Amino acid sequence: MSVLFPSCIRQRSRLLPTLCRRTTLLLLVLAFTPSLAALPNSTGTGQTRLAFPVPTAQPDTPTNLVHQGHQEPQPAQEPRSASNISESAHRAHRTDALSSATAQIFQNRPLRVGIISLWEQPVTTEALMNTLETIEKAFAPYSVEIYPRIPSPKLEHLIETGNIDVFIASSGFSMRMSPHGVLPVATLITDLQPNPNTGVATTFLVRADEENIKTIADLKDKRLSASYASAFMSYRTGLGEIAVRGYDPEHFFSDIHFTGDSENAAIASRLDTHKADVAMVRACWLEHQPPEVRARYRVLEPREDPTLHCIHTSRTYPNIMVSVLEGSAPGAAHVIARTLLSIKEIAPGHHWGVATDLRPVNRLYRELKIENFAYLRDITFKDWLTKNLAWCVLAAAMILGLAFHSWRVGYLVRVRTAELEASIEEERKSQFRLEEMRGRMERMQKATIVGQLSNLIAHELAQPLAAVQYYLDGMKTLLSRQPLNTAMLEKSRIGIEQGLERTKAIVAKVRGYSRNQTRRDRTVSLKTTIDNVLTAISPEMQRSVAFKCVSVEGIEVLGDALELELLMRNLIKNAFEAAASAASDNTSNAQEVPSVSVRTQPDPTDKTDRSVLITIENTGLQMTNAAFNELTTPLITTKAAGHGLGVPIAIAIAEASGGRLTFFERPQGGVIAQVRLLRAGSYPSKNTAGTESSSSSHYDIPPQAS
Repeated sequence: MSVLFPSCIRQRSRLLPTLCRRTTLLLLVLAFTPSLAALPNSTGTGQTRLAFPVPTAQPDTPTNLVHQGHQEPQPAQEPRSASNISESAHRAHRTDALSSATAQIFQNRPLRVGIISLWEQPVTTEALMNTLETIEKAFAPYSVEIYPRIPSPKLEHLIETGNIDVFIASSGFSMRMSPHGVLPVATLITDLQPNPNTGVATTFLVRADEENIKTIADLKDKRLSASYASAFMSYRTGLGEIAVRGYDPEHFFSDIHFTGDSENAAIASRLDTHKADVAMVRACWLEHQPPEVRARYRVLEPREDPTLHCIHTSRTYPNIMVSVLEGSAPGAAHVIARTLLSIKEIAPGHHWGVATDLRPVNRLYRELKIENFAYLRDITFKDWLTKNLAWCVLAAAMILGLAFHSWRVGYLVRVRTAELEASIEEERKSQFRLEEMRGRMERMQKATIVGQLSNLIAHELAQPLAAVQYYLDGMKTLLSRQPLNTAMLEKSRIGIEQGLERTKAIVAKVRGYSRNQTRRDRTVSLKTTIDNVLTAISPEMQRSVAFKCVSVEGIEVLGDALELELLMRNLIKNAFEAAASAASDNTSNAQEVPSVSVRTQPDPTDKTDRSVLITIENTGLQMTNAAFNELTTPLITTKAAGHGLGVPIAIAIAEASGGRLTFFERPQGGVIAQVRLLRAGSYPSKNTAGTESSSSSHYDIPPQAS
């Protein structure tokens, strides 16, 4: 099989291997399935019934059928030998179940055959019409409905809704419809297009007297005339040449005029009236025009291909195809392929073959990032980094400069302190300078906290603003309908009002913090705070690390909601990252599942029962004493993109809220962080059982309020 179809076996795209396997299966069926001309009936009388009449060497000759036990007169046959009689008897007992099932289906409805709207040369049009007639005769006496010249959008709709069985269209259209179970069974071959794999290309035409356009690069910001946006054979194949040269095909031309049809003469006529600078037409169209028409145009960057006897500009692609949908009758593909491939000439210089290489179509869609490869339009981190590399380098340089400056300041402080110890006056001056620097450090710490809070605020503002946008979109839709649904409009108004109130509250909180108006005596729910933090953890991280939370119901603490959320966010996020990093390290404990657990309870060491203990534990690597001591040291971090400020900020918030933050080494590897905060209100006693919620990598995060 790999010898017959190596291109299919090697293809690794998501859809092309499927088409290749279907084509391979079809050829195997054609090669090894016996003729469908005569099948034994179920009565055992020796009479035969045709499930599908298949044309022989004379396709126009009607095929005899046997109905209800009536046998048509048969011509006299030559005497046969015993071996021939035995072979015939053996063939008569091989029932084609596939064709029998098809015959039963087509007793209930006709076979629906359509052809997409194409502007071809007269002889090619004749070949396509003869193909439709041949298919109709092949399925006689069953009814066949023919739909000629179907517009591309309408044919797409028929395929998506399953209202068509067979269609004739370009290879690009068939490839685009492959998610709907489309199976190509035959490809058109002509004298000018002898290779079914390379029968289609696009020709770029410019006016013969145009001297400023020599290459495709010269077409930048020029005006284009083309058929329609989804046309494969005369538009998308041309855009591929622009994309492969490194340009953005969607913003390459200053203006694109679509004629709405694939008639090449209408597309090229805009060059004659100077309404366009370049026109994309089908290859081989220019060769069929009279000399005076050919003299008016010039082919841009012409190519000559031994398998395509026409001058063209783009690369070549498979020719027009006959395709069958998987939802059609089981034997339809077999009958159509056997019929078309057995006819030597469907029209002068035209016959049907099989295309074996659909990789160019797959490659084109990947280059244009459309259809099955539209997901490539999503910006990845690598794309973002390439686009913003200069800014990233500048930011890295600033961070390095800040680190160097911080080291230098520390060094100067130690030198000054040693010098000031020589006298009391110098000691007093040193104390004054020390206080001054302490104030500067506090201001820097506050600025850093504000920076992290800004990220949290941006995340919070995105939800109410998105809700407002959704309600506005809904109101636009409601206002466009008559009569107006006042109830739904009122609901949208209320939703917008609530979203704006939420936005105002967040902004007011940030202003109060910047003006030093933060109050740390408010009641904050630990469960709500932890839920908010979990929504900021990436889904990939949550899928790779198990999470468990054990909490006393209704437990609350005193502090500022945003500061406590930042505190918990630093600790929980660091725990997730440490557990995930240890899981990917070959030296980690392979027997232990990476996990993070959070436990909230009244502080058992507080005899006054006025504090709450929050324990955050994560799996990880065994830490050295030096690495453990560096946990609380500012500007020291093991993360490539970290600043080493998260843990010091968390310690500062805990102390500012009247509590403290301590770390312990976990015996099996990892870290245990314990936060003690002041309790608020009245809570259950210490012997109250906690409620536990746990999950694997998929933690059920409660949705945040809009």
